[in-house]
Amino acid sequence: MKELIKKMKNATNSSNMKKWIFFDLDGTLVDVKKAQYSAIEDLYQIYKFNKKTDLEAFTKKWDDLTNYHYAFYTRKEITYEEQRNRRIIDLFKEYDMSLDKTPKEIYAIYLKSFENNWCLFDDVYDVLEKLHKNGHRLGIISNGDLGQQTDKLSRTGILNFFDIITTSSEYVYSKPSPELYELVLKRFNIDKNEMVMIGDQVDKDILPCLSIGIDAIWINRKNKNSIDGVKEINNLNELIDKK
Repeated sequence: MKELIKKMKNATNSSNMKKWIFFDLDGTLVDVKKAQYSAIEDLYQIYKFNKKTDLEAFTKKWDDLTNYHYAFYTRKEITYEEQRNRRIIDLFKEYDMSLDKTPKEIYAIYLKSFENNWCLFDDVYDVLEKLHKNGHRLGIISNGDLGQQTDKLSRTGILNFFDIITTSSEYVYSKPSPELYELVLKRFNIDKNEMVMIGDQVDKDILPCLSIGIDAIWINRKNKNSIDGVKEINNLNELIDKK
């Protein structure tokens, strides 16, 4: 880790090289699960799903439906709005409940609560501020809709730290395709030796980068078992050179 930090610092100080630090967004900078669970509970109460199931089971069902339908979106098989609508339709079908509004209108109830609960992990703001002041150029590479992800950065107060914000909605590929990262490098004229990727999902953020020669660091916030060949940190503060 110290060797990587030294490499990053030297790259920034070099007049011939600019060092880029790219971050994933959800689960890396924004505690999106916390926001999701607050919004799920609101939907649970508003539509009285408590008459059908308990909150824990309801939350798991929503997570399962989200993962299932979002995978179709990341494979470019359906639109962003379609995966939202399908989640609502299948959720109400699961509990044999009728829709009193369109799926889009019901999802909007969830979405409003979700957006109001967006928040950063505690280590994010200060670390981004220090990296920015130290001359690093910062970027976002995220799956999802560009508009929503940009809105997250704005609402959480970190938008201005980033020189590049790009998401899979702009490309024919999504994470975990290595081709997504290659297209980002080509589009913004960045050499793979000039950047490091930070993310919370090894399969989507780390391994695809390593497979094409990009440095990558796993932010292992949940203290999962280490993985051979994968650099990891448990807190973003570890990115800051303490010397």
